[in-house]
Parts: sequence; structure tokens; C-alpha cells
Amino acid sequence: MSLTDLGIHLTDAERCFTNIATGGDPLENGFGGVQAILRAVTAGNPAAFPELADALATVMQQVTPIIAEAAAKWITRELTQMGMAAATALVTTPSDHPFRYDQHCYASLLSCDLAATLVRREIAQRGDPLAKMITAARAWSEYDHTEHRLQ
Repeated sequence: MSLTDLGIHLTDAERCFTNIATGGDPLENGFGGVQAILRAVTAGNPAAFPELADALATVMQQVTPIIAEAAAKWITRELTQMGMAAATALVTTPSDHPFRYDQHCYASLLSCDLAATLVRREIAQRGDPLAKMITAARAWSEYDHTEHRLQ
């Protein structure tokens, strides 16, 4: 990975979080933003772009409550806030910080939770047809299909 990759990932993260601040989908953009941060810290040290890292941290702090509210049906607000704080720290703290691994773990956990939330939301928006079909099939299979004398 190169500094160019790092800059691209940080810029992608800033774009995603700025989209939330301007009314974009907090779940999709939150997931995309956290993913971009995880790619960025794999590519290098965000300290190489201090102005971009500071701007990113500012917008992340601004949109954290929006993401927490949008995800609250599926993820506790505290876990969302912890994951966003960890993701922000990945961008703003030195790469040799003693809690760096933990920050990465919490940001990764939030990424996974947001991905699952997107899937759950999609299933709910479709009315959960698979679960309805399975429930109906089970109910039908438990029905006594034998004929009785009075039928």
C-alpha cells in the first residue's frame, strides 16, 4: 500500500461521513466510512495527512449520534458510540498507541454490526418473506391431514 492509497481511503471515509451530515443514509454511509478507515489504517499511518485526519475526526464526531440513532433498533447506542470513538482514534492517535489493537477491534466490530444491520433492514423492508413462508409451511405440515368419518 502507498500514501496514495491511504489518502484515497481517508477521503472515501470523509465523503461517507459527510454524506450522513448532509442527509444521506446513516447506515450505508456509516458502514462505508468505517470500512474506509479500516482500509486506511492498513495502508499506513493517517498522521501522514493531519489536516484530512482532523477534518475526518470532526465530521465523525458530528455524525456519531445520527448513526447511533439509525442503528438503535439493532445495535445499542453505546456500542455504536464506542465503535465510532475507536474508529476516530484510529485516525487521530499515533499508530504505536498502546490501545491501537483494541481500537481496531472495536471499529471492526462496529463494521460487522453495521453490515448485519443493513441486511436486517433489507429483510424487514421486504416483509421477511422467507420467515413467513417457513412459518406457513410448518403450520401446514403440523395440520392433521387424515380424513375423518364426518368429512
